[in-house]
Amino acid sequence: MMADDNAQYSDARVPCKICGRSFAPEVLAKHNNVCKKTAASAAKRKPFDSSKQRVIDGELSLKQIKQAQKKELKPPKSHWREKHQDFINAVRNARGVQAAIDSGGPLPPPPPPSINPDYIQCPYCSRRFSPQAADRHINFCKDQQARLPRSKPSPAATAKQNTRLNYQPPKPKAKTSPPAAVPPSSVPAARGGAKAPAPRGRAAPAPGRRF
Repeated sequence: MMADDNAQYSDARVPCKICGRSFAPEVLAKHNNVCKKTAASAAKRKPFDSSKQRVIDGELSLKQIKQAQKKELKPPKSHWREKHQDFINAVRNARGVQAAIDSGGPLPPPPPPSINPDYIQCPYCSRRFSPQAADRHINFCKDQQARLPRSKPSPAATAKQNTRLNYQPPKPKAKTSPPAAVPPSSVPAARGGAKAPAPRGRAAPAPGRRF
């Protein structure tokens, strides 16, 4: 019985031409007047600009906001020339190493370590990170540096850090072929039918002497 009443009530409702919602006929006339005023005011209303509001409040100047917007619109540099040159150097070095291994000659020196221009260098430890990781690392490294004493680093620590930053992998060793084994048949036989030497600790018998 209740379901039938709800169905009759939904069939009796009329949709609004402005917002599309359905109302009873006696309520729709009042709703149309309110809905028309609301739609007209929404059409005249301009989108809220938070930058202008900050200028009014004195937080930022309009010039600073425009400069920040221009920086955000600039696409990041691809640095394709540097990446392409690093790829060519890596291919050339690989070919030189393979040629040296095949010929048995000395290996060429490794190429210098390439620096990714997209990475950001930490001002505290001089290491480089991606933009996402750099934000987290720089704050962490800054806190760690603040906790350390202000004394100058020892020469050993400075040398250790320079060694770590300028580390280069060792050169691969060239393959050497093992010496060829001499077969027993190639040893020349003793001339004149000479006998093999007697073992140590026992003298050889003199010719014509019997025991």
